[in-house]
Amino acid sequence: MLVLVAAGFALWLAHARAWDLGRRSPVLGFDAAQYALAARTLAEQGKLGTTFALPIELVKHPSPPWPLAAVQPGLVLAEAAVDRLVPPVLGSRQRPILTLQMPHQREWLTLVIPFVSYLMLTALLALLTARLIARHAPAATAVERAAAALTVGGAFLLDPEAQHFAIGAFTELPYTLGLVAAIAWIAIGRTPAPLLFGLLLGVTGAFRGNLLWLAPWLAAGAAALAPEGRRRRAFALVMLGYALPLLPWWIYKWRTFGHPAWDLSALALWDGVGTRTWFSLTHLPAMPDLPRGWEAVSSVAGKLARNTGPLLLGMTVGPRGLWIGAIVVWLVAVRGGARPLKVAGWIVLVHAAIAVIVAGLGAGWLRYLFPARVPLEAAGVLASWALLGRVPPQALGPQAVQAARVAVVALALGWGGWQTARGNAEAAATVASRGLPSVSTLRDLGHRLRRELAPGEPVMSNLGPTLAWYARRPVVHLALTPADVDACRARLPFRHVVIAFREVEHAWRGWDELVRDPGSARANPGWNVRDVRAWRTHGDGFTVVWVELAPMAPSFALAGGR
Repeated sequence: MLVLVAAGFALWLAHARAWDLGRRSPVLGFDAAQYALAARTLAEQGKLGTTFALPIELVKHPSPPWPLAAVQPGLVLAEAAVDRLVPPVLGSRQRPILTLQMPHQREWLTLVIPFVSYLMLTALLALLTARLIARHAPAATAVERAAAALTVGGAFLLDPEAQHFAIGAFTELPYTLGLVAAIAWIAIGRTPAPLLFGLLLGVTGAFRGNLLWLAPWLAAGAAALAPEGRRRRAFALVMLGYALPLLPWWIYKWRTFGHPAWDLSALALWDGVGTRTWFSLTHLPAMPDLPRGWEAVSSVAGKLARNTGPLLLGMTVGPRGLWIGAIVVWLVAVRGGARPLKVAGWIVLVHAAIAVIVAGLGAGWLRYLFPARVPLEAAGVLASWALLGRVPPQALGPQAVQAARVAVVALALGWGGWQTARGNAEAAATVASRGLPSVSTLRDLGHRLRRELAPGEPVMSNLGPTLAWYARRPVVHLALTPADVDACRARLPFRHVVIAFREVEHAWRGWDELVRDPGSARANPGWNVRDVRAWRTHGDGFTVVWVELAPMAPSFALAGGR
């Protein structure tokens, strides 16, 4: 454990340095900042809300603070608890040890949950490995058990995606921690207390809504280990336990949006269908026109077919294909295996299949497969060793089998080490071209907004929730095009638009003209501009354009407000 924890600290620090975290790379990117804003609102005002909204959210809730339309409550509650527990100044006012008062200082508190989850996942995987080997391979020595635990735990630590999620306030790591804990509970062979097991699933599901599709399978797995005649009751109790922690959240959704399952991220289903993109779906103050009937079914099926191939390739690249094959062979070909391990193995495979389908129906990003990859790869390493243990001695010989086991260790750790080196090199090369300004630029923009605008006055910006964090004011994400700004203003009165892009080529279509020639805004009557300022930031080389808008025509404002 000491070796793994020390390695986790070192790998986390190396990845953070590669990204130049806290300087050129803010701790709070787009997704992380949304959770941080909601947590800060909860910690300071005691209610669920946020100071950031997408233009589409103005349709039903035009005034800030806006309800939580695109985030799950788990990380919000956890970050709010950390925020309340940590005072602005550690130590005495006269002799402070550490000051955490400004936004750029308190943003580091959002890393507590993912970093702790990173280390706890490593410890859980290592302990589970040692426990399973001790129970199912009693002939293994203490050294072999320790080596196996270090291999499985170390392979996870060396996953660059895990390191990346640990340096940002993302939901992936705490969600994966709860998921692996649930699978481990089944794998170790102890019949889970159904209600308690369900409560674990409910808390885990509060971090990501995807568990809704897996919860019945986990409940079925727990029920399969229950005594004969009590399996239906066990299944029902697991699902009840799953629902209990989430019930207040579903009630909040129902009261706020009219449906307990309403979630803005569901629009990702139509991202890539026809000419629709996530931006075109959410950056207009109107509900999008979506396909229906057979057209909807065929369009979504085509999208899933297009995305499945690349996602499967990402799941099987490197030794991952070997790990999946080992699990399948062990489950299908090996007879007489322990029932809890069999149940856990099938759950791991079912979860991987569900993850591919859900990711394919959504944005199609490989990052959404991470919670499925972690248990899949750990189980694959264990299955490989289990298969080698069943090789007849006369087929290879004890030394060859031992060499094959060592080869599995070398493959798992070697692949992880190569991936870590590659990931850090890519981070160091990418940080200079990120689409988000440095912390110094964000602090400067926040200071300018506080100095020139009234407290609480909303602005529109492509920097979205990150600017809302630093400026401590409501921010609406940038409209799809300049022509769509007035439609947003008809619902939420604001006078200032602040955009920042590194290069003209990086600007959104429709906004590139303004970045290329800020003075052209005054000559365009459709943009309704009173004044415009532009400057180039020092250090990160962003072009910032600050547009002050003229009052809207009364007729347009009244039309938009209806």
